[in-house]
Amino acid sequence: MGQILIAYHGCDITTRDGLVAGLLKPLPSSNKFDWLYNGFYFFEGDSARALKLATASSTRPQHKLTKRPIATPAVVGAIIEIDRLFDLTTQSGIENFSQAADLMVKGYKADGKAPPKNEPSFEGDTENLHRAFDREACKMVHALRNHANTEAIALAAKLSQSLGLNVNGSTQLTQQQMRELEIASLQIVNTAPFQASRGAFEQGKQVDPSSAIFDDTHLQLAVHDLSCIKGWFLRPGDKLMTPTEAEAANQAMDAAKKLRTDSKPRKRAP
Repeated sequence: MGQILIAYHGCDITTRDGLVAGLLKPLPSSNKFDWLYNGFYFFEGDSARALKLATASSTRPQHKLTKRPIATPAVVGAIIEIDRLFDLTTQSGIENFSQAADLMVKGYKADGKAPPKNEPSFEGDTENLHRAFDREACKMVHALRNHANTEAIALAAKLSQSLGLNVNGSTQLTQQQMRELEIASLQIVNTAPFQASRGAFEQGKQVDPSSAIFDDTHLQLAVHDLSCIKGWFLRPGDKLMTPTEAEAANQAMDAAKKLRTDSKPRKRAP
């Protein structure tokens, strides 16, 4: 059993009720805001911060802060079980990121290209919310991990074949050979793909000019393996919408979708 995390997703109320009722399935996000790479994003242990994002997305639709537009801000909680976490709040995670970033930059330079940069997502964005550099480095972290796992599987298969193991694994092995198989098997487990990524995101305004604390700072969690999400729940005090409320919320969501579609620049036919 892996570690159990409680996390919150800011969304439209129609999405909240759909997930809790089992009528919707989570879909991974893949856009410029997704600095921990593709996945379903949460605020770990902070429902208030999740609601703050949902509210900002609703009141500032022109900034497209969320994958889907939000008409009625809401929060849904999730119970998540993770065995393999890429954790940028730890020294080992930062070391992995640094090594991957270095390789990524060298790869771009070898191709004669400039590596991506973290950039503002809209005019006045001082936080560089489009974190293309971080996203590309995290992508490299996962690519390196997957490559190591593929090599570990190939090595274990080669070792198994050399030892004459059949499909049932039945053969006479020495203690040394058993130890070699154990090490090979352990390497497969230790290099298995990360199921989720965690990172601390410093954001907002300084609470005081003398302080190092920023008022929107949070822990972000990107779940890559959606089977890790074991269940959804409402926050204390929240209730599922009535049919009448749901109809009104769906109408509001349809209007928000139309607004986003209409705001996209039209492409002229050639």
